[in-house]
Amino acid sequence: MKLRILAILFFCVLSNGCISDKICSDQDRSCNPVASLLSLFSAPEGIYVYSSIPSYGGNLAILGVGTLDPSLSTICKQERPFAAILDAGCQSVAPLVSTPGVSANNLTSLYADIPTNLPMRGGPTGTILADDLASFFTVDLHVTLEAAGLGSTDFWTYGDANGNYASGVTCNDGSDNTNAFTGYIGSPLLSAVGWNNVMAANCDQAYKVFCICYRPVSGGGG
Repeated sequence: MKLRILAILFFCVLSNGCISDKICSDQDRSCNPVASLLSLFSAPEGIYVYSSIPSYGGNLAILGVGTLDPSLSTICKQERPFAAILDAGCQSVAPLVSTPGVSANNLTSLYADIPTNLPMRGGPTGTILADDLASFFTVDLHVTLEAAGLGSTDFWTYGDANGNYASGVTCNDGSDNTNAFTGYIGSPLLSAVGWNNVMAANCDQAYKVFCICYRPVSGGGG
């Protein structure tokens, strides 16, 4: 019975995009089948932050039904299979871009199954960024996002220094990709509170989108 379960899990890992024609190092769990299988059981608990591979213009609502939330959810779901994340079993996703519906510092109001008592970790490395979701925006990070393996490229946040939705600096609620509007961006090079808001960028510029993935909890975010 155990062998049958392991065989099923191994097939699931392979079908999740771990084997492809891309060139990967042996340490890259995202395309190392054995490491991916082991990470289902051995990866440290946490909420993992990951970055989109492509950069996007300011009209982040383009993939939804005219609003930011469904579009950002689609972006994060599309990017998850290609992201280097230490925990292969981390599949539920949410964006770290604030919207009129939910600010990034209050994600559990829309994604009630996010665990609130686990550390925030860099996806590729598992390095702890913050002790929990609540302190991610309100306390200085333990290390920068770059040090946690998330690259050095700025990213859209549409949020103020504490992760609140910054109305008026959001590329017209994610609908604009011209220089007529601006949207706030964050920096992976900073660890002090305020890394989420370093400047307003013209919406015709392209930046990454950061997301989280997590193993959902039942009955809310505890």
